Amino acid sequence: MTRLLKKIAPQSEDSSTRQQSVASVMLGIGLLGVIALCFIACSMADNVWNAAFRVIWLLLTSVGLILLAYLSRLPVQLTVRRMLLLASIIVAQLIITNGVCSLKGMIPGFYMQGQVLLWLPYALGPTILAVMIGRRLGAFTALCCTIFGVAMFPEGTDPAVILNYSAVSFVTGTVCALVSGRVHKREHILRAGFVASAIVFASVYLLLGLEAVGTNEKIALRGLHGGFNLSGFTLELAITVGVNFVLAALIGGMMPALERLFNISTPITWLEWADMNHPLLKKLQIVAPGTFHHSLLVQRLSEAGAEAIGADVTRAGVCGLYHDIGKISNPQYFAENIPDPTNTPHAALTPEASARIITGHVTEGVELAESHGLNIRIINVIREHHGVSTAYFFYRKALDQYEEEKSKFEEGLIDTCPEEVDKSIFTYKGPIPQTRESGIVSMADAVESATRSLQHPTEEDIRNMISGIFKGRILDGHLQDCGLTLGEIEKLKESFFATIRTMHHSRIAYPRPKADDATAAVIELRKAEQKQEP
Repeated sequence: MTRLLKKIAPQSEDSSTRQQSVASVMLGIGLLGVIALCFIACSMADNVWNAAFRVIWLLLTSVGLILLAYLSRLPVQLTVRRMLLLASIIVAQLIITNGVCSLKGMIPGFYMQGQVLLWLPYALGPTILAVMIGRRLGAFTALCCTIFGVAMFPEGTDPAVILNYSAVSFVTGTVCALVSGRVHKREHILRAGFVASAIVFASVYLLLGLEAVGTNEKIALRGLHGGFNLSGFTLELAITVGVNFVLAALIGGMMPALERLFNISTPITWLEWADMNHPLLKKLQIVAPGTFHHSLLVQRLSEAGAEAIGADVTRAGVCGLYHDIGKISNPQYFAENIPDPTNTPHAALTPEASARIITGHVTEGVELAESHGLNIRIINVIREHHGVSTAYFFYRKALDQYEEEKSKFEEGLIDTCPEEVDKSIFTYKGPIPQTRESGIVSMADAVESATRSLQHPTEEDIRNMISGIFKGRILDGHLQDCGLTLGEIEKLKESFFATIRTMHHSRIAYPRPKADDATAAVIELRKAEQKQEP
């Protein structure tokens, strides 16, 4: 009950108002999309009654699709930008469908060979939405395009064509969405194009057997054994492959522009951010090599942990790579970049000044990430990976100095009573991790930093250290908002233990050669060199 109240409490009036505003904007975008589709559909009608029928069809199916979306919890994945992308892509695909259908009679023999269904861009919307947002929304887009596309055919189109279109559109769009859901290279989008070609061609030509009948330019069904024409077969195959290959290339070329326009990052973009030639990572390697090495280890731990609990491995790894990017500003003040711990620059600073530098790397990291256009998820991990924890070393140092000066004041050795230590100076601003990936990175950071201090640790030492860190973070509430369950935390601990154990593996001690053996080896080498001289 307490946890439920805690979740409800932050929903202030301002937050509720903002959510209502976002929902209103999304609803407005959806209505504009339906209006645009109604306008396009009416352009294909020959009379008022046919136009009214198309509008009613679009309105009723829109209501049904909205109900289906809410029942399947699709709005959880949507933001205003994503809703705008969804509406834009559906409208764009149906405009192309409408344009292809309007070519009836303009190209000789276009309908005579049943080619209309081979020219339609079934994979356009589902592939783009699957790559940019996810498979579920891609499949939903396929359903939307299929149902709305029925209203895009000219009046008088044979019902068999519309029926065949519905089957081919839904199957092709759904399969392409599933195939394209997690592409990691842009050329993988071409795979969706070839898959679409195979499905469309098999469905339209081999299974549905569309062929013109008579001279009235209408399409009818024929059986699989209704005859075979090699030239027609070759032409239809070339059309299908060509259309879908061009479509896949178009999608691959559009992706960078769409990502920037709608502020959506695909798995391809996440992998590009992991490139060591990125300006921030190159600078980190040069000015803070110790931090860079630490970040690489955190990346590896985060990826292993994400894989163990089924979280997004790529996002967790990239976030781990950038989590300490703010240390670029003052690298010499961080322990991993100080070659001689006995000669630290903090010796010349007060604990408060040192704490401001240490905790400030979070703010500076957020600013650097924003200035370089990194994804908001990376920025949030940078902001959250320390939560509201305390820079304890300097806080303890400040307390010791306070106690020492207070004792001197009480003994009359100094005239001024020292001010009490302000803990907020030594505390990170937070918030605590809000996502699973953020929680994974924060724990990987803590575990790597702590286990680095172990000298020749045993497996028991490593396991106890990891368990202690997790226990402390759980007790102070650091992981309460990130969505990690106790079962997942146990899997994280085991994953971190296995990874850290391999990092601390020992090597055998190679015997050093004796002085006499080394001298003899040098003499033999010189003799061999003299023999080779002319």
